[in-house]
Amino acid sequence: MIIRGLKSGTAIAAILAIVTAPTFAQDDQGGLRIQLGVQQGFGYGDNLALGVPGSVTNPEEGSSALSTSSFALQLESITRTQEFRLQTGGSLRYGHLPEGSTQSTGFVDPFVSLYYKREGAASRFTFDARLSETSISQAAPLWEFSDEDGLIAPPADLGQLTGTGTRQGYAVRTELETGIDSPIGFRLGLRAEGADYEDATSTSLTPYDRYTVTGSTYFRFNEITSAVLDLRYSHYSNDSGDPDRETKTAEVGFDRDLASGGTLSARIGYTQTDQGDLLLGSEADGVTGRLGYSQPLLNGSLGATYGRTRDSDGEIDNVMLSRRLELPLGRVDVRLGATSLYGASPELVGGLGYNGSTRTGGYSVRLDRTVTSDSNDENRFTTLFSAQYSQDLTAYSSFVASLSYYQLDETSLENGVEQTNLRLGYQYELTQDWSLNSGISLRSRDEDNVGKADSQEVYLNIARKFDLN
Repeated sequence: MIIRGLKSGTAIAAILAIVTAPTFAQDDQGGLRIQLGVQQGFGYGDNLALGVPGSVTNPEEGSSALSTSSFALQLESITRTQEFRLQTGGSLRYGHLPEGSTQSTGFVDPFVSLYYKREGAASRFTFDARLSETSISQAAPLWEFSDEDGLIAPPADLGQLTGTGTRQGYAVRTELETGIDSPIGFRLGLRAEGADYEDATSTSLTPYDRYTVTGSTYFRFNEITSAVLDLRYSHYSNDSGDPDRETKTAEVGFDRDLASGGTLSARIGYTQTDQGDLLLGSEADGVTGRLGYSQPLLNGSLGATYGRTRDSDGEIDNVMLSRRLELPLGRVDVRLGATSLYGASPELVGGLGYNGSTRTGGYSVRLDRTVTSDSNDENRFTTLFSAQYSQDLTAYSSFVASLSYYQLDETSLENGVEQTNLRLGYQYELTQDWSLNSGISLRSRDEDNVGKADSQEVYLNIARKFDLN
């Protein structure tokens, strides 16, 4: 499913956690389940907009005392062949803001998301979309961007979010696959994302849109070997006046299941990149492809991949080794490799993921060093770290701690950025339906040639979930 985009600190993220927590067993009848979560939060903090001391465009702010009333409504239906989920909500925020603050109050952080999945005898369809409006100064920490596999995928503009204003974002992913296990099969996909900004105090925020369309045809010679034709088209545009960027790729190859239980796949093809009305030429155009191997093991799996892709600046080479280890009370994922951007010396990339549980708590740790594409469509080496820990104190209360660190390396066009979030909290189940959550939140942002900003906040939230059917 789509990573749920920018959330508003403890408000929307917490209320979504409430309505999505299971309270009764799922069945196959497909009845519509309706749940409503409400939360009343109070917070007091300094420099919530992460203003930089001495800055003219984003000055340091004083103290704020805010009251936030949030709600989230979820409609859900699950059967053996399909899954439907609709979520919507928002918050009412009022209180005392420091003089000169441009933070939004009133009705804030509205969102709506839709997820649908259906599986047939020889077909599969998924659709996942989200629209949201959030405060630029309240960008969510990394642990709120983890997918079902534990991978962290923050929005493209997370590193540029500074100052105050409103961010309006969208994300869409859909895929249709037909002819599963048939002699000829097809897979079509679309991914799109973008953002716009209102009343932004930062000049580095530029509205952008990005989408990728993919199509694959599978010619299955037998149960273990398939020839594959892949087509891919990507488009990027922004409001800065830069020419649009288009990338067109065609690749052919094969997928083969091995006697050992593993799989081998290979692709080779050609990529052409256009920028505006200008053909970029041989430095951008050229051969692309990938080679991959994966092998299941009794206690996990291992894999190895090599790939070459291209964009408007040239080729990107990446090699990666991976190992997944299943443990009695958790799982370890290790990836180690190297990436070369546009012919430069390779740099170390990879990741480490570890999660587990104890009789009285749980923990998860994720560290990734990878290449991401920012909102200006520039590839940058990025470091992401996220850790979460929970410990039951009594049958009704627990201690929770979360830490995230996000670093974008400096490039010739963009400053390096570091962001840190630390949250320590106490949770208490007042009744079966009511819960209390309190704690402290510490945030910092340090940008090269701009300066460092720090913020501290204490919060108290009381929430309840209602089953409406």
